[in-house]
Amino acid sequence: MLSKTILRAGMLLVLLAAGQPSLATVVGDVAPSFDLKSIDGEPLSLSDYHGKKVVYLVFWNTWCSYCIKKTPRYKKLEAEFGDRLEIIAVNTGWSDSPAEIEQYRSHHETNYLLVYDDQEVLTDRYEVHAVPTEFIIDIDGIIRYRDRVPKYVAAHIPDWFQTYKPDKTHGSGGVNACKIDVPPTPTTPDTLAEARFDDPN
Repeated sequence: MLSKTILRAGMLLVLLAAGQPSLATVVGDVAPSFDLKSIDGEPLSLSDYHGKKVVYLVFWNTWCSYCIKKTPRYKKLEAEFGDRLEIIAVNTGWSDSPAEIEQYRSHHETNYLLVYDDQEVLTDRYEVHAVPTEFIIDIDGIIRYRDRVPKYVAAHIPDWFQTYKPDKTHGSGGVNACKIDVPPTPTTPDTLAEARFDDPN
């Protein structure tokens, strides 16, 4: 029987042969495209959000303690900034099942999109090797963050609606990966809302 590693490698070769995007998933790269369905059967495509919303893409599992810890953060962000920020939580399928995801959703009362990556296709495409792994993808489809997502997201959303400009003085990490994340001045509805939120990140 072929090992899981060989099977996954074969799957990646098929994706590349089919003309899928490069697997580069660092800050400043174009995010690999995807066409998925949520656990409710809702079609999801990265291109649907181009020019409209920032995508907060999270790879997770129901048994991941840190994923559980971050769930209130995702719920709060969805409730406060869902008009500009789409949270898509992709379960890697590692020792998980749709039934367990449904149970998780019911227990934690999640309000954001949940996806089950049954064959680990998207997990592999985004080169995910641990959970949680998080990406911020701007409205032009550019990866602004791979992990180390800012604590005060509201203060950064306007920047993610602008054209990405890498900071060459800081190497390939890009300008956004080098900014110091400070608490926003609570003077607007957005920053007031997030300043009240005790972020577990």
